[in-house]
Amino acid sequence: MPLVTSTTLLPVPARRVWPLVRWDGAVGDWYPGAVSMTVDGTQKGALRRLRLYDGSPVVHRLEHVSRIENAYTYAVIDGPYPVADLLAQIRLGDDGDGRAALHWTATFHPLHDPEAEAERFVRDLYDAGMARLRGLLHP
Repeated sequence: MPLVTSTTLLPVPARRVWPLVRWDGAVGDWYPGAVSMTVDGTQKGALRRLRLYDGSPVVHRLEHVSRIENAYTYAVIDGPYPVADLLAQIRLGDDGDGRAALHWTATFHPLHDPEAEAERFVRDLYDAGMARLRGLLHP
């Protein structure tokens, strides 16, 4: 099962980023291709529904929320992606220099594409999301 990890430093403290990346935050504003988002709940089993620009739905199910750090784990249960059983985690912390460090990881099974192509798809998705997020933040 492949593991993809993307990390970026953001130019503001984590407390400014968390409202954008938390489970029920403004994920729809920076998630690649998203044009709308609804969230039903904040506990394990809650659903987050995104609609992509081409009309495709993406549905995430909340699996775990950390009460100690700014982190949560979710499963992608529906979407137009070339992977199955995608389990992702978003974790946010401060780097000690006034910047936020965002870590977005995923494990999954490739559907039809070779493993390297599926990994590239997930990495490109995460890199695009982090680039959109950086565009929303101003020091």
